[in-house]
Amino acid sequence: MQKSLTKNSIYNVIYTIANILFPFATSIYVSRILLPAGVGKVASAQNIVSYFVTLAALGLPSYGVREFAKVREKKHERNKLFTELLLVNIISTTLAVVGFISLVAANEGFSGQRALFAACGLSIVFNYLNIDWVYQGLEEYGYITGRSLLIKGISLLTLFLFVKTREDYVISSLATGGNYVFNVLNARKYVALVFSRIEIKRHVKPVLLIACIIFLSSIYNKIDVTMLNILATDESVGYYTYAQKTITMVLTMANAITAALLPRLSYYYDNDRQGFYKLLDKGFQVLCFMTFPLTVGMVLVASQAVEFLYGEAFEPAVLTMRLMCPLILIKGFGDLFCYQLVYSTKSEKIILPASASASVINIITNAVLIPTLLQNGAVIASVFSELVTNAVQFIYMKKKVKFSINMKALTKGLISTAVMTLSVYIIMQFKLPNTIGLILEILCGVIAYTTVNLVMKNTLIFEIVNKVKEKISHKA
Repeated sequence: MQKSLTKNSIYNVIYTIANILFPFATSIYVSRILLPAGVGKVASAQNIVSYFVTLAALGLPSYGVREFAKVREKKHERNKLFTELLLVNIISTTLAVVGFISLVAANEGFSGQRALFAACGLSIVFNYLNIDWVYQGLEEYGYITGRSLLIKGISLLTLFLFVKTREDYVISSLATGGNYVFNVLNARKYVALVFSRIEIKRHVKPVLLIACIIFLSSIYNKIDVTMLNILATDESVGYYTYAQKTITMVLTMANAITAALLPRLSYYYDNDRQGFYKLLDKGFQVLCFMTFPLTVGMVLVASQAVEFLYGEAFEPAVLTMRLMCPLILIKGFGDLFCYQLVYSTKSEKIILPASASASVINIITNAVLIPTLLQNGAVIASVFSELVTNAVQFIYMKKKVKFSINMKALTKGLISTAVMTLSVYIIMQFKLPNTIGLILEILCGVIAYTTVNLVMKNTLIFEIVNKVKEKISHKA
């Protein structure tokens, strides 16, 4: 039985809002305690840990979602797949844990920060329980959303209770394994372990391929912080990290609806090509509606947003954030036309040369720009690298999958964004107090953008309104 795509999208929007509000709350609180240097120390440790988390995951988050989407209606095959992938996960996580402990023990430079690395390293250990791919592949977004809201609430309360001084930054970096624990306890409703005719070998090649792809992708996504830590200062890492965190939250909001499409795209590609292209076009319309105003809006209010969220100590992050704004567009459309399209059509091989090229470009550009431009140089390198990898994949996928660009959606998104920009700019000229001005600018921008879309009869808005009316009338 197929899940409602509308419900899944709504659940994912709620889940995304929670993912946005939680980091906002923690960032606002922690930034005023740790300040840029403290934030930089934590970010540097988390950056090193992230490489081992990638190794532990071994491509299963993407591979598992796709494979579970195919067997969700076949109980025995589903259980068999679950057992095989769980065993693969145990092996890869063990290798990652051993590798991380060896690195920290052998590096004398980490001796004064072992508590911090131990706290951050828990996220590697928690990967033993990471079976998120089961729920995503089965499209159980209702469960994912409810679980996430509960765990985030507990985590936020813990943060406020225990992080009081700069010396408490170790506690602020403690990852919670609550999500994974809930996953395991709840898994018996959907899957069971079976040990007859287990075939781990059949997963090795595709999982390793995806792992290589993700590792290469992670290099140019993570190398910025790694090289900043080497070539710049803790403060630079702090500015970069909070600018990146803010843009990532905005990007997550832009992708809130399209992020739920991967399981369905994978299913449609094998069973319903017409439905596949229709869903792809709908994703494009959503991105045109969301990414343009969010990108331009963040450029306009970056200065006020940084002061409001993180305090005056993070003022150098304003330019960093503005330079990072193009990633909302690049990664937003790249997520649909590169990541989701590539995996749903089993075209992962194209990511290898694309990511390898981007990684080389990123390392060279970082080495040249960071010594003089610090965190802003790292941003320029990241944007350029992301553009290269997505361009290569898009050109390839455009030839393989004959989709067409919806020019009406593109035009309406650009026009409505231009009107929104003008309205926000006018409000900014009144030089209102920071918080009041920021609220009025956002409110005015949303009203102007929505009004223009209604006037131009954007079908997406009317579809949303009709869906809401149907739900209300059905309940009545």
